[in-house]
Amino acid sequence: MIREQYESLKTGKNLRKDLIALKQELKQEEAREELLKLLEGDYRIFTELLSHEEPKVRGNAALILGRLGQEDFTAPLYEAYGKEEKLFIKSSYLSALAKLDCSEYLPRLKERLAELEAYQPAAEEEKHIREELKSLRAIVHREEPLKKHVFQGYDETYEVILTTGRQYQQVTAEQVKNGDTAVLKSGVRVVTSHIRPILEIPTYREMLFPLNQKRLKPEPKPAAKALAESNLLELLDKAHQASDNYRFRLGIQSRMPLNKRSDFAKKCGFALEQETGRRLCNSPSDYEVEIRLVEGREGTFLPLVKLYTFREQRFAYRKRAVAASIRPEQAALIAYLAKPYLAKQAQILDPFCGVGTMLLERDRVCPARMMYGIDTFGEAIDGAWENTRLAGKQVNYIHRDFFTFQHGYLFDEIITNMPERGKTSREDHALFYQKFFEKAEELLTDSGTMVLYSNEKNYIKKQLRLRNGFTLLKEYSMDEKGIYNLFIIAKRK
Repeated sequence: MIREQYESLKTGKNLRKDLIALKQELKQEEAREELLKLLEGDYRIFTELLSHEEPKVRGNAALILGRLGQEDFTAPLYEAYGKEEKLFIKSSYLSALAKLDCSEYLPRLKERLAELEAYQPAAEEEKHIREELKSLRAIVHREEPLKKHVFQGYDETYEVILTTGRQYQQVTAEQVKNGDTAVLKSGVRVVTSHIRPILEIPTYREMLFPLNQKRLKPEPKPAAKALAESNLLELLDKAHQASDNYRFRLGIQSRMPLNKRSDFAKKCGFALEQETGRRLCNSPSDYEVEIRLVEGREGTFLPLVKLYTFREQRFAYRKRAVAASIRPEQAALIAYLAKPYLAKQAQILDPFCGVGTMLLERDRVCPARMMYGIDTFGEAIDGAWENTRLAGKQVNYIHRDFFTFQHGYLFDEIITNMPERGKTSREDHALFYQKFFEKAEELLTDSGTMVLYSNEKNYIKKQLRLRNGFTLLKEYSMDEKGIYNLFIIAKRK
């Protein structure tokens, strides 16, 4: 395929079509190596196209040179970039240069960056200026990384929102020991001058900072102007004891179609840079601040700020996860709700342990004497060993099937996130729950307890009806739709 496209390109009859096809093929390393062999060090077929009369031919030729990645291309690409008059093509040269060593041209690229940052583009130019700025920054910041801020304002007073589910806000609220709290629909509002203890509460999802502008118009430039006039920069400077530039991204939670949300974010982010005199730098792939705009019923946006500059230690142990891993704050909530039914110094088993999160969060609220984790997925077991080591805990992990597991003594408790059905038939999954209860009854002491998190309420209720060996102590609905539930089950003597 590469040879055919190359031979066709040499005829010059369908340049644009051939260049686009070749560019797509070069996403594969094998195709790149094949083309380099065909060229035998003679790249003129592409370098000469950098001065072709058709702009899109020039742009695609530049992108192909970037994918070929030869350092000899830096000079011709930079020269062509400097001569290019069509704004919509200039970022193509920069995308190619980003794959090469541009250190020789860094001073001139920085000058161009400063020039564009001070430029007020016309409406028809804005999209292309945004693209060129993004590409320039990728090169300049690769060579000279931006300063990374670290949260410093621990002694300041803040208003924060700790987001939770809609049912257990009070669980998080009761853990706030220093500050005024108010329960909201989906979280807890806290005003506090003691933010360190807040960072240790494990049951909330995110900590967000509200701004003093509560309703932004759903238009990019007015929204950016309102953000710039809010206490946003004041908050960032207070939190970081600084007054320099911050890298941000805009997150839009809205009923808008995806393409409109993306367009809004780009236009609003660019306008916010201008409104703040570039103190805020739009950097969607390398940011330290997220400005989240949440659409309300009336169509306006509520702005919230999330900082990625904390040394947050809530789940510092959790370096490894797999696709099926439970969220750590959900595991923490499960452990908190189950706490009245947990015994200290118990012998615990998680038969589907994944990367160990349930066991570690259970141990946080009620220390165990001995913990065992079982899973058939080797990658999960490897992750569990690493996470547990980082947590400074001791868990015995076993890579095997729970239903073939044997042990020398019985367990006081089983706690687990039950596997989801996936592609398994309903009949097979019902049989799985039957076998699980049979095995659990075999492994638990006479006064044993099970803490089960599951999205199969009916299967669990069925087993409880069919078996005299277990009784339901407590049931919690764990989400607004009632899909996931937590069951506290006791074994009967």
